[in-house]
Amino acid sequence: MLIPLALAQFICSFAGSNMNVAINSISKDLGTNVQGVQTAITLFLLTMAALMIPGSKLTDLFGRKRCFQVGLAIYGAGAFLAALAQGLPLLILGYSAFEGVGSALLIPPVYILTTILYPDIKSRARAFGVISGLGGIGAAAGPLLGSSTRFPPTARGRSMSAEPSSQPWR
Repeated sequence: MLIPLALAQFICSFAGSNMNVAINSISKDLGTNVQGVQTAITLFLLTMAALMIPGSKLTDLFGRKRCFQVGLAIYGAGAFLAALAQGLPLLILGYSAFEGVGSALLIPPVYILTTILYPDIKSRARAFGVISGLGGIGAAAGPLLGSSTRFPPTARGRSMSAEPSSQPWR
């Protein structure tokens, strides 16, 4: 059970950092300016942060597993919409809104489930270390993978990694 939890943390951390290195190419592909793409990134981070506590409350109301699964589905739908974006509005809807909400529903169950699944202090500390480590790797990998997965000359090739592509099937 640790692997899915750690990967969820990786995804949420990765999503917050992978678009920063490709702002110029994204803005050109979407026919917008750099400020528009920066706005989409900022809205994602604000949405995720603003909904983290309500996401935790929903976890209490509807269950950890259900919120984790719904968060993953919403995040996936957002990544798909962002991948199909031909302009800034769909990027903001998919990346900023859907992925932000999905992340806010994913992160609280990760920590709650870890606390429950690993009752003794030593195993819990190890589990939190793995989860936090993958979160850190995700944040660091975002810029590295965000720039290295570009397909020359113009197709971005990250269609399902939280970044849109005006040519998703290329």
